[in-house]
Amino acid sequence: MIMRRLLRLGLIGGLAVAGLRAEMPVAPLGASPVGAVIAAATPTEADDPASGNRALLLENGYDALLVRVHLIRQARRSIEIQTFIWSNDEVGRLLIYELIEAARRGVNVRIIADHMVSDQDPATVAFLATVHPNFQVRHYRPAMARIKPSWWQTVLAAARSFRGINQRMHNKVMLVDDAVLITGGRNIENTYFDHSTGMNFRDRDVLATGPVVQSAVASFESYWNYQHVVPGDQLKDVVAAIRRGDYPLYATRADYDFGGHFDGLDAEANDDALIRAKFAARLQPVDRVRFVADAPGKSAGWRGEADGAAAELRAMAAQARTDIVMQTPYLIISDPAKRLVRELRQQNPALRIRISSNSFASTDNIMAYSANYRLRGTYVDDLQLEVHEFKPRPAALRTLFPRFDEMKARAEEAEPAGPGPFLCLHAKSLVVDDRLSFVGSYNLDPRSENLNTEVGLIVEDEAFARALRAEIEADMRPENSWVIARRELPLGTGVVNGLLEGLFGLSPVDVWPVRNTSSFALRPDGVEVSPYDPTFHRNYREVGSFPGADSRLSTKEIVTRIYKAVGTVFTPVL
Repeated sequence: MIMRRLLRLGLIGGLAVAGLRAEMPVAPLGASPVGAVIAAATPTEADDPASGNRALLLENGYDALLVRVHLIRQARRSIEIQTFIWSNDEVGRLLIYELIEAARRGVNVRIIADHMVSDQDPATVAFLATVHPNFQVRHYRPAMARIKPSWWQTVLAAARSFRGINQRMHNKVMLVDDAVLITGGRNIENTYFDHSTGMNFRDRDVLATGPVVQSAVASFESYWNYQHVVPGDQLKDVVAAIRRGDYPLYATRADYDFGGHFDGLDAEANDDALIRAKFAARLQPVDRVRFVADAPGKSAGWRGEADGAAAELRAMAAQARTDIVMQTPYLIISDPAKRLVRELRQQNPALRIRISSNSFASTDNIMAYSANYRLRGTYVDDLQLEVHEFKPRPAALRTLFPRFDEMKARAEEAEPAGPGPFLCLHAKSLVVDDRLSFVGSYNLDPRSENLNTEVGLIVEDEAFARALRAEIEADMRPENSWVIARRELPLGTGVVNGLLEGLFGLSPVDVWPVRNTSSFALRPDGVEVSPYDPTFHRNYREVGSFPGADSRLSTKEIVTRIYKAVGTVFTPVL
């Protein structure tokens, strides 16, 4: 009985392999073309992890999944993953399968997933907790020591510590053999890797090699040992499932039910020539790069003086002299961030700040969008931001989403009258003066500033900055985004309306119905100009507050207006 249990868990084989690993150190990533790039790198001074690094932007969701599977298969020593979301869908199961296979061949696999929005099935977690000794999963801040607390248990946890239940781990990190780092905006779910028949995220990661990886390794270790990061087999409902033995075993690849999604990717992940061309050959040296990360638990608190990633990004933006270009799915600018923008404008009135964000039609978070909608007057009249809102089906759809036609066919087969696949912006990036860049998990909202832990890479390299800026600017082009600007109100009423809009915006209930701002599209014969250019309205036409929505008043629009009116109190946790 005991022997069967040990064999089932892989304990005997796992201990033997672990012993071999201890006696026979191996080079990272085996024979991978990425490993060859690492091996050929010129050694740098050990006390300067910022130099001697290489980096590559991962813009395409399919490619971002492909390189992850390849790296997992090539790992020889260790794989660490942090994620805010891990869903039990096809992509989620594919990566779990690949990671378990890696564990079975002797790789030490460790995963930290935030509890709140990841899969919460006790049976699945019981399987993961017992599948192999080399495979470990821990959960960030599980409520009431359960993977699936009831609603009243969640309420009780919130009553005990409202900040504790709201403070989440938003980090996205993958480390392979302590030699390769992937970080950025992607969680583990179909939507982040171009495999959804509905919403798909337009997202961004950066792949990095070199000394900077060790900073990410140290950050992961601090989270792994954090007091609120709990192993699955210590959660009460998971323990009960393990004792009952009523959880799935997923003994074969077929048990994971990939739905025919990955036949091509399965072969491509082992194609060295393809991996070399797509990734290894494009890993370019960068002048300097730093990994920034919040400490576990996030020390800032409610509207406190944020440190960590928030402080790093403020210092980065404060260096701007000519131009700031950023991309964020949620645009809710806090009071400290507004003060920073005003200070920058006082120092340099010509400074241009352009932001790419989601539109009403593309957003996945209507509460966050409603806060953005309420604050538009401040963004335009006070801060003079140039805000471009991403279209759900931009002109560049098939460039950004090469699998669109395949996913559209799947969607039509499953739901002929459904909306089909579309894009939602999820990338979080910043470029300052074509010199400094950031790619990571940080949204421009109060949650990232004060509550969620965040990570990312700050890159000091002109070529990297220009490449990143080009990606963001392409998303902001008129064929891919609408632009937010002041409306032309009759009889000069814009000034009075702006005052009333501002006064109501300061109150807990904002019921003033007329917005000074709206969405605009470039006219067929128009010329691209700034929304603050005197010729703007000759070149652009107003398309309403909610372009891309149904012609009739939709539930989504009603909800947006309600949140706009009464949502001020919720802004600090959005």
